Amino acid sequence: MKMVEGSKKAVVDTSRLFRMPWTNSDNAFSWLEVTRACDLRCGYCYQSNIAESDKSMAQIESELRTLLRLRKTDTVFISGGEPLLHPSLSAIIRLVRSHKVKPFLVTNGHSLTPAIAGELRKAGLMGVIFHVDSGQSRPGWMGKSEEDLNALRQKYTDMAFREGLVVGFNTTVLPETLHEVPSIIRWTVESIHMVSTHTLIPVRVPREDDPWELFAAGEKIDFRDTAFSTNRYKNPSGINLTADDITAQIKKVLPGFEANAFLGGTEVPSSPKWMFSNILGTEKKYFGNLGPRGMEMLQNGYHFLRGRFLSFLPAPLYARAKMLFLLAAFDRELRKTVIAFLCSALKNPLQLFRKVSIQSLLVLQPQDVLPSGKQDLCDGCPNKTIYNGRMISMCRVEEFMRFGEMVDLRPKQAGAEVQKTADCACTVNR
Repeated sequence: MKMVEGSKKAVVDTSRLFRMPWTNSDNAFSWLEVTRACDLRCGYCYQSNIAESDKSMAQIESELRTLLRLRKTDTVFISGGEPLLHPSLSAIIRLVRSHKVKPFLVTNGHSLTPAIAGELRKAGLMGVIFHVDSGQSRPGWMGKSEEDLNALRQKYTDMAFREGLVVGFNTTVLPETLHEVPSIIRWTVESIHMVSTHTLIPVRVPREDDPWELFAAGEKIDFRDTAFSTNRYKNPSGINLTADDITAQIKKVLPGFEANAFLGGTEVPSSPKWMFSNILGTEKKYFGNLGPRGMEMLQNGYHFLRGRFLSFLPAPLYARAKMLFLLAAFDRELRKTVIAFLCSALKNPLQLFRKVSIQSLLVLQPQDVLPSGKQDLCDGCPNKTIYNGRMISMCRVEEFMRFGEMVDLRPKQAGAEVQKTADCACTVNR
């Protein structure tokens, strides 16, 4: 994989990992955008904030039916904008649930209350993914560090977990906050019995001085006509973080941390566009990881039984990770984890009776741009949605709204050697 400036060696070697068999037509995740309105403003956000943009139930049902006709899926993320602003959110959740898929909410959490969380759970919501980071213009939290924001993460966790919901987080990582990743991970691991998943997403912000010309439908377009021109965050360092950078920070807290699966790039198959890992432990003790063979067995076994790939487990199952020990006979990394657990139990036999949880840590590497201008996107993208009857990636909806198709990039000077990468954050940074 591409080396990071200042790094000595690559941390991520995808040749050892299970390549997730997800495709456009058969994937664990899909997205349903219900509004473009949002009650926060993120400096790096690439989307238009449109106040009067709530979709009707008829439109939402039509898009959901089209999505499920084109794509096998296990979970549907209900997103925005900010989905909590949609007045019919409970009805939307019931609609998704009626199609026998798992409804999850992707939210900044700002408008969530215990009463609303309870109402959404009764409607059939299975889980919540909160987007919380220091790049948001969040009242009362501006200027706070990521470590400070762990208190807010805990507040949201308590609110959702109390209702029996699966709890997860998305955190956008800026070059200026990379050094704070260990504090985020430390809190996440200490919350392993309540927080089931955490995704770390390096921000990529295109700039007008990037070495690319932009084209749509064969016509050159002006950078000032794109949503990126209004970004308040300009990435002053010019550094584009990679999965390598973030993994190195995770290893400062979890030295034995290892990924087990990945999704590659459309142009560079070995690129870790999505890097999956599952750690096992208690709030005080990290035992180890689920390995590639274990992930392969879970994904393919679930597909064999249910006809689709696995996304999330019911909330109570995350605290029953000892059941996975049975897979240790086939998974070398998991065997190491079981041995660590047994060694801990020899020192303290009570460990045998304490619950062990499994937690997913995901690291994403957004779109890279090759010197030719080709865009290395996520192969088997989980973030597909329906726009005007077409299935497209969530990160490209803004381009389709403005130009009718995805924007192409070409070098400003033919043959120029390009070292930078441009952006389209390949998961939705909200």
